[in-house]
Amino acid sequence: MKPSDKPIIDRNIWDVVFGKLKKLGTAIEMKKGSNMSIDDPDYRWVNDRIEYYNQNDRLLTVDEMNTANTMWRQYK
Repeated sequence: MKPSDKPIIDRNIWDVVFGKLKKLGTAIEMKKGSNMSIDDPDYRWVNDRIEYYNQNDRLLTVDEMNTANTMWRQYK
């Protein structure tokens, strides 16, 4: 894909979405406490999505947003 073919993303909207994802990561840390493994699957999933966005401008899919919503209900 040529750089000119990449879709233009609205960073104002997506920065808010990924800010909420960072809050989810913090909520997971708080809920699981100090004995949480850094390799915890839920925490790793959230952290990986944030890294993908920061490094590659990869946005969330609908399924990933649904997964994040499910996790939010679990860890809030």
